[in-house]
Amino acid sequence: MTRPLGRHQLTVLSALARLNGGTWSAGCSWQLRSAAYTARILDTLVQRGYVTRTTASGRYAITESGLNTLGWYTCGNCTRLTRTPVIERRHAQGRRVLCSWCRAPGGPSSTGEPSSGRARPRAGLVCGVPS
Repeated sequence: MTRPLGRHQLTVLSALARLNGGTWSAGCSWQLRSAAYTARILDTLVQRGYVTRTTASGRYAITESGLNTLGWYTCGNCTRLTRTPVIERRHAQGRRVLCSWCRAPGGPSSTGEPSSGRARPRAGLVCGVPS
């Protein structure tokens, strides 16, 4: 059994999910104590599979598992982030997570419309550059 995340790990993971489009690098505008300490915390989250790291650029990015740890789930239909997922279990397809809007009567999943292809809402600064 793995140990629960510590206070600083949860703080960094939460900031990573909310800021800079889910990514962080040493030149970003936010950090915990210092850039080196933030990178050390992020490396522990990489070991757990909540964050990925690209070695060439030194950029960290949150994973689906990291979002799930914080209580966020991605809708399988419209790719919106939701805290209150509706989980469908279809016999042939397995588990499917939908947001309440897609599951509502008149929503895209009830009419059989294909996914709209909209990206997840991630506004804000990307390492100091407006997105």
